[in-house]
Amino acid sequence: MLASDDRTRRLLAGIATRRSVMKGTAALTLATSRSGMAAAPEPEAAAAAFARHQVDASTLVIGLDGAPSDRDPHSQYDYRSTTVVRAVYEGLIGLKGAATDEYEGLIAESWESNEDRSVWTFKIRPGVAFHNGDPCDAAAVKTSFERLLAMNLGAVGVVSRFVTDPAMMETPDPATLVFNLGKPQPLFEAALAATTGPQVVNVNVAMANEEDGDFGNAWMRLNSDGAGTGPYTGAEYDPSTGVVLARNEEYWGGWEGAHLDRVIFRVVEEVQTLRQLLEAGDVDIVDKYGLALDSIPELEANPDLRIDASDSTEVEYFTMTEAGPLASPEARQALCYAFPYQEVLDGVYRGYASRANTPVAPSVRGFDPGSFFFETNLERARELLATAGVAEGTELTMLLLTSARTTIAELFQANLAEVGITLTIEQVDTPTFTSIFYGDAPAEERPSLMGWSWWPDYNDAWNALYPTTSCDAWGSKGGNGGFYCNEEYEALLAEARDAATLETAGEVLARAQAIIAEQDPPSICYAQPKWVTALNRRVEGFVFNPIYIGSYDLHKLSKT
Repeated sequence: MLASDDRTRRLLAGIATRRSVMKGTAALTLATSRSGMAAAPEPEAAAAAFARHQVDASTLVIGLDGAPSDRDPHSQYDYRSTTVVRAVYEGLIGLKGAATDEYEGLIAESWESNEDRSVWTFKIRPGVAFHNGDPCDAAAVKTSFERLLAMNLGAVGVVSRFVTDPAMMETPDPATLVFNLGKPQPLFEAALAATTGPQVVNVNVAMANEEDGDFGNAWMRLNSDGAGTGPYTGAEYDPSTGVVLARNEEYWGGWEGAHLDRVIFRVVEEVQTLRQLLEAGDVDIVDKYGLALDSIPELEANPDLRIDASDSTEVEYFTMTEAGPLASPEARQALCYAFPYQEVLDGVYRGYASRANTPVAPSVRGFDPGSFFFETNLERARELLATAGVAEGTELTMLLLTSARTTIAELFQANLAEVGITLTIEQVDTPTFTSIFYGDAPAEERPSLMGWSWWPDYNDAWNALYPTTSCDAWGSKGGNGGFYCNEEYEALLAEARDAATLETAGEVLARAQAIIAEQDPPSICYAQPKWVTALNRRVEGFVFNPIYIGSYDLHKLSKT
């Protein structure tokens, strides 16, 4: 059953203002925006807004189910904004093609570390300039990192995990940037190739638009003129209808061969309308969150389309709030045993997902393949509920997005009813959901369960675990929406963070995963879904990277 609006009002009472940036997306849906922006206009209005743009071989149209909410790389941490930001801004290095542990130079031409990987030296590529012509030299890159650390927003943790003080960066000459990290940091290279966080901005442009000490953030959220070094520049932006990017003619990577002159990110939140636009050729690319699962077989049969269904690093789960009936590990174990895993995989995902057991996907460095997987066992669930003192007839609450598919929740609801637990499901809009999930209301005032998903910023299990399960990542401080806290586990996270070698980090992370996979689960991790991308067959050069999910290397794309 669905709860009334009264429950929503009670949940929102006293909750802090929504966190300005977010990473996670609501689980249970292939049609949910991570941006949290206002709804897009009616399809007719959106169509009219883009009618003036002729769609031809030099123009790529990417259909988005939600609006890019923030174009400042140093504050944005939402899925749809990343899609646009990575076309305009670049980091020092990036992942190469589909690889998760091979890198290529972007702003940096070359780089190296000392023997223990405590000092990393980057040589800046000659001739790189920002879109306004300002040189992007070592000093400019250093200043960009200083802005990221000072703002302390978005994916700052990607860099601040390693660079805790701006004094750790030095520029001995205009072409050299040195990070002296003070201790071995074997994952620093991976972090600098992260999806979000280390992108370099022109701080001169940002500060020229500063208001009330905001480092130019208010302006940068809506503008990017002159601020990036990437292959495309921002031409037009309307938060409700989308973004139009134009080719940066002076891009250091050059434009030899077939390239796109223009890229349009078109916002259409209604998935059926997106499908119609895709099949009509008015949209060239739509990814997982703009597609309905039951439409994929028909799209695969369409000779004008190509479907890419690749393993990603995303994990879908229900976070459980560590309070009230779910305060004890035994109670949360009981819910894990009550979940209908195989029914969900077979009946809902239909082959487009595999099992998950923690927020770490199997393809992420540090995943422990020997960790425990819960299986459905209602009798064991009853025993554990009794041990935990959870009485028959206890009511639990679940919060979902309005746009979420409820099938998974309802299957779970039916299993819980068999063990004497009443599950009340409530669906709310995206701003309401994120206000609750990322709010600072105490655990006692939060829903019992919330549907969510996560993927890491870079290829590291710690980066998947810390934001979702650390005691330091509650509410507005991160993605730990259930306020989980286990002191033994927290100590292991700290040990893994400071490990001098990847091998040591892996050993410690395996012990940490053993705790949250079985002994003291913070969430019901049930699916590692494939990331489905539907493309017009005229699009060439697409390569899926399981870290950079939902974004594209536009400089390498073309249309025939």
